Amino acid sequence: MNCFNHSETVSVASCVDCGKGLCKECASLYALPICNECNAKRVKNDKNVISRKYIPSIIGAILGIVLTLWGNTFSSSSVGLTIITCIMFSFILAGIPWGWSIISFVQPKMFLFLSWFGWVLYFGIKFGISMFVGVVAMPIGIVRLTLKQKEASSKERNILNNMKK
Repeated sequence: MNCFNHSETVSVASCVDCGKGLCKECASLYALPICNECNAKRVKNDKNVISRKYIPSIIGAILGIVLTLWGNTFSSSSVGLTIITCIMFSFILAGIPWGWSIISFVQPKMFLFLSWFGWVLYFGIKFGISMFVGVVAMPIGIVRLTLKQKEASSKERNILNNMKK
């Protein structure tokens, strides 16, 4: 079998995803023997997964804005106080998914035998703690996701450059 990209060169490896033949030059482009097209698909998938992690925080922030503005229609507080309240409430609600995932990661992995009241109490306490943990975890998580997004974009540019060769 010959290399998919260099038809005159004998292949030394196969793409781990699609099985196309790869010569020594093509097989050594990445850590895995993978063709440019399959690697581009992997990077695109990684970028999509990273982007989807922002969605719960965006929904929480929007919900915080809506609830604050809706609640403000029933009160006579000043505009400055409303803006500060809106920002704080949005930040807290946006951080809940981050706090929830951290608490779920550190809590013991055991099945709890509780009544329905016990489950309601359990999730209520977990929700409350998630608000506090999320305020710290969300900024750290967003910075990490942004760095991963930049890394994936860099990989994507590298793949495009390799495709042009």
